[in-house]
Amino acid sequence: MSDQAARWQEIASRADALALKLKLHMEQVGDEPEGDAALDRFRTAVDEAFTAAGNAVRDQAVRADVREMGRLMIEAITAAVNRAGGETRDQLDRR
Repeated sequence: MSDQAARWQEIASRADALALKLKLHMEQVGDEPEGDAALDRFRTAVDEAFTAAGNAVRDQAVRADVREMGRLMIEAITAAVNRAGGETRDQLDRR
């Protein structure tokens, strides 16, 4: 596996881990919505999502994962841009 592929695989793994943590936060605050009205269910779902997001922001593990994903994405994008730039320079040099 190339370094670039390994970086993207790491990003995918971190994203999966972060998604699981966010799901767990939602499960901690989520009760079944009361009432049958779709609007009530929607309001409850939005409220739970924002509560979970607020809890996640305060969760040091989630914050660390977001920072690490950002770092890994920057590395992967930088490597891809550098590679593309190198290939472009090579093509221009051949002309």
